[in-house]
Amino acid sequence: MRSLLSTRDGRIVAALWLLLLAQGVAFAILQPVWSRVDEAQHFHYVQYLHEQGSLPVEGETLVSSEVVAVSLDAGQWGWYPAGSISPPARLDPQDWLTVPQELEGTQRQQWVRRNLWYFNYEAMQPPLYYAINVPLYAALPDEPLVRLYGMRLLAALLASTMVPIAWLTAREAFPDSRLVVLGTPVIVLLAQGYALNMSQVTNDALATPLAAASVLLLLMIARRGFRPRRSVAAGLLIGAAMLSKMTAVFLLPVALPAVGIPWVVGSESFRRAVRHIALIIAPAAVLLAPWMFRNLAVYGDPTGAAAAEPLMSSFFMSPVIDVGTLRLDELLPTFWFGEPVYPFPFWSYTWVPLAVGMVLAVAGVAYFFIHRFREAGPGTRAGVMFLSFTFIWGAGISLLLPFASGIGGVPGRYLYPLLPAAAFLMLFGVESLLGRTRARFLAELSLVWLIVWEAIDFLAYLQVR
Repeated sequence: MRSLLSTRDGRIVAALWLLLLAQGVAFAILQPVWSRVDEAQHFHYVQYLHEQGSLPVEGETLVSSEVVAVSLDAGQWGWYPAGSISPPARLDPQDWLTVPQELEGTQRQQWVRRNLWYFNYEAMQPPLYYAINVPLYAALPDEPLVRLYGMRLLAALLASTMVPIAWLTAREAFPDSRLVVLGTPVIVLLAQGYALNMSQVTNDALATPLAAASVLLLLMIARRGFRPRRSVAAGLLIGAAMLSKMTAVFLLPVALPAVGIPWVVGSESFRRAVRHIALIIAPAAVLLAPWMFRNLAVYGDPTGAAAAEPLMSSFFMSPVIDVGTLRLDELLPTFWFGEPVYPFPFWSYTWVPLAVGMVLAVAGVAYFFIHRFREAGPGTRAGVMFLSFTFIWGAGISLLLPFASGIGGVPGRYLYPLLPAAAFLMLFGVESLLGRTRARFLAELSLVWLIVWEAIDFLAYLQVR
């Protein structure tokens, strides 16, 4: 931290870091109980791990009476707004049943739709985030709401680390432009949905910065070449990210261009490239192996998807059956503004500079590869190539995962590990297309617009949440 504060840019980044943390703390305190994005199930996972000393089982473990009591007091059930539906008829856990085995087809779907809320359907999630929360849960007073807000504050703290990660990513990829280097963490700060959704009790709060940090280390490998410690550290971060949430699986194929770029440009040999791929994959495999072997014993598959699909597909049908369940029309709005969909009343005004920036970014990055790639330095070429591939591949894998799991839906938060890369490419593309002076003017104009409308949106959110 002392070295971060020793330079002007470092102090700016530290201030942005504190601002994102403050925004996360505000949302942690102000957003409704259970947040409407699976928070009750995430909370119960921690509670179960603390009380039972074992992992919950998908399709069998039910939420606790404490979770029901909070839901009853808040009037919030499942994904519905507080007070919009009446309490379920059966609130006593003694009356609950697992899914009747004799039900099939439409009857099973109807039963699950009525009763899913009392299952801990997040039980198939990897355990790292929940294990980290157990000591905090145990240390806090035995009051569900106190523990809920305590874990939310921890989530906000974890999520805030995306600011320095984004800054380091941009500085590594293109250190020649202060607009790009300092603007990248600013975009992370202004992605209002990130602060909203990452200040809930959710494993995304840990998986996202871990995955983004993995991308940073892989970027360093692509630009600087191979170092055993760097490769092993990247593998450990990838394993930890996947042990927090399996949507981070996109990191494994992303490691290929990280070691492939130095080999292609001739700075490293093929033999060393193969060796360092092994150094990346092996630590990740070691971290994941115990959890996956446990899943094979319990569910018969390494991720628990076989047990999750019968429950969750009743709400989110496989895109193989109906591609509309991917909800692609919600992908970008929920990426920038969070969930539930359109939580900020004036989001469409905030959307204007973001939409313009994305269009210019695509054109600008394409312009760079067509007209300026050869004249750029080798470090810039490697950085832009790697981050472009990472963003395209990461987004593509996120869209393909529902086809493999049989559970539709790709909310924007699944793409949050790519937020630093997306922010970098946006600014880099705009600067490449417009030139530094005009890009800076557009960035300053957009910054004023976003600050004004996001402030208005935050005040409006307080009225409608």
